[in-house]
Amino acid sequence: MQAKTSLISRLNLAAAALGLAVVAVATMFFVHINSYFLRNAIAKTLRGYSESVATHVVASSDPADWQRIARTHELSLLVETRQMRQAFDPTGAPISPDEVADNPHGALWIDVEIPGTGERVMVGWNLERFTGGHWPLLVGYLVLLMSVIGASHWFQRSQLRPLQWLRAGVEAVARGEFKTKVPVVRQDEIGQVAGAFNQMTQQVERMVVDRERLLGDVSHELRSPLARIKVALELLPASEKRSAIERDVREMEALISVLLEREHLRARTDRFAAEPVDLVAVVRQVVDAFADRAPGVTFFAADEPLVAAADADLLRLLVQNLVDNAVKFSLPDSRSVEVRLQPAEDTIELLVSDDGRGIAEDDAERIFEPFVKLDPARGHRSGYGLGLNLCRRIVEVHRGSIRMLPNPDRGTCAQVILPRMAPRDGNDP
Repeated sequence: MQAKTSLISRLNLAAAALGLAVVAVATMFFVHINSYFLRNAIAKTLRGYSESVATHVVASSDPADWQRIARTHELSLLVETRQMRQAFDPTGAPISPDEVADNPHGALWIDVEIPGTGERVMVGWNLERFTGGHWPLLVGYLVLLMSVIGASHWFQRSQLRPLQWLRAGVEAVARGEFKTKVPVVRQDEIGQVAGAFNQMTQQVERMVVDRERLLGDVSHELRSPLARIKVALELLPASEKRSAIERDVREMEALISVLLEREHLRARTDRFAAEPVDLVAVVRQVVDAFADRAPGVTFFAADEPLVAAADADLLRLLVQNLVDNAVKFSLPDSRSVEVRLQPAEDTIELLVSDDGRGIAEDDAERIFEPFVKLDPARGHRSGYGLGLNLCRRIVEVHRGSIRMLPNPDRGTCAQVILPRMAPRDGNDP
């Protein structure tokens, strides 16, 4: 499985790598220039001046004059005559002639032999005086180059920022938030895609609303024909065919009731008004209603109240649907359904875990779509495929999340996470 790396992250990494490469190449190039080309150029320039200094040194046989020349010009000297061999550092202090060979000061030494005298003067120039002024130039060059790289990187990110908005919009639509709109800040290709995305979400939202309205209208309109069919059935003599028709009518009535309940829920969520609700009390009330149904329901909760800003009736319907599913799809040898409420720092987690038939991993997301019924071979025959869709709608209006997780051994765990209200101070009204 490939790791998820965003385009912005790759751009950041590329900009950092480019900056490091530029610094490394510029530093190596500058060092090479200083150590070879610049050194040779300075040596050629200083050759004539070094010969002039050597001439003055040889003209005076007084070592004190040599010392003064070294100190005045801040250079090192090694003087070899027939009578003596002496060396001085740039401060004029005497040093051992053998130290010149070690070149402890990193000087540029120019060897000058006086023709016809056999005398030799080595003049050592401090290269730092010539090359030291180039380092600010290198620093300025690097700062300028890094500024250009940073500015180009910022420009790239600003150009790609609409893609981030578009990705967030696509993820929101995937969660069913069809009212999502992304900003359109320019009219280039990305801006045109953003505009087309907004038009698409608007059309999808309209289609969903029309479908919901159609289901509600059809459900209302079907009640009158069904009532007439039931009256007509009463006039028919008792027979197997009449019984079959009555079963079909009851099933259709049940489906219409579910659709009307779904329409009522949609209207209620549109005008949702939250109030403090203790989830422990709500869940316990629902669990008690399933006490007589096999394989039974066990409730685990914290001793403290777990309060959420919610609609108590909607939450009651949510828990009832989840527990009903868990009981309905349990097996004869299943353990009791477990319902757990556990607090986190700012959320409340509701877990409804069964030991039943289970849901395939590929169906864990599809099961929340309306009218989706899973493989009948796995025992998923009953219902109309609307219960979990209602659960998702209720959870989303409470700004929570819901998902179906497979249990390690057998069965399924429905996980609901809802925002938790901060506990009130005892002094608050």
